[in-house]
Amino acid sequence: MALDILAVAPLYQGPDINKIRLMAETTKKSTTPPKPLTPSRTKLTTIETKRIMSVLDETIHKVELVTLLSNVASSSQSLEGMLGEDIMKAVREHVDLCQTLLDHVNYLQEEEQRLQEEEGFEDEPWFRDLVFSIELQKSRLPPLRQQIRESTKNVLRLLLRNPQAASLLQVQSLGRSEEAQSFIDSLVELRGFLFEKLLTSPMEARDKTQFIQDITRRNRRNQEIIDTLENELAACMRNRDAEVPAQRTPRSFGSWVFPQ
Repeated sequence: MALDILAVAPLYQGPDINKIRLMAETTKKSTTPPKPLTPSRTKLTTIETKRIMSVLDETIHKVELVTLLSNVASSSQSLEGMLGEDIMKAVREHVDLCQTLLDHVNYLQEEEQRLQEEEGFEDEPWFRDLVFSIELQKSRLPPLRQQIRESTKNVLRLLLRNPQAASLLQVQSLGRSEEAQSFIDSLVELRGFLFEKLLTSPMEARDKTQFIQDITRRNRRNQEIIDTLENELAACMRNRDAEVPAQRTPRSFGSWVFPQ
């Protein structure tokens, strides 16, 4: 019968999308990726570079000690015998000054908040007295900050004179706050970057810059090729989807309806 010999044509006779090979046009340049550049030297050779690293190392060491002073004050009984009476006395004085500064700052914040809430009473005597009190408290902050700076220098001077006490203090690193530890980590990262920078000669610096530029150009060119291929693939998919409904439209012959 006629129905037995009718065959349904393939819905899509174009190339199989899944078998399309994504091939980029070869370039004239070598496809071997450039090797990352590392400094040819491993040690600093000039006095200036050594001095720079020495200053940075000393700064990191001092920051590590200073950020542990509050922890020393909170556990003074267990550390007093190890650090010595002079150091513990200086630490207590330093912590007291810091606490005084915090009290002043908290008081100022509360009074300024109160001042904002009472803005409609500027002509009242008590309001002017409050403004005068706030200004007086603010004038006491700079001398207090200077005392804290001098106290910090004094504690560091005592610790650096006693390397054993400084080493014992550094063991208490768990008492350091997260903010202080993050700051120290940033300084250590800066040290590594600066050390590599000082090891790199001007010619190596130019080669490194060229290396980065080459990588950037390769990435940009590859992304352009990928975008082009994706657009072509999307166009093929749209063409296929547009052809499928047309091929599925039924065709009628009298009382018979045959699919294409």
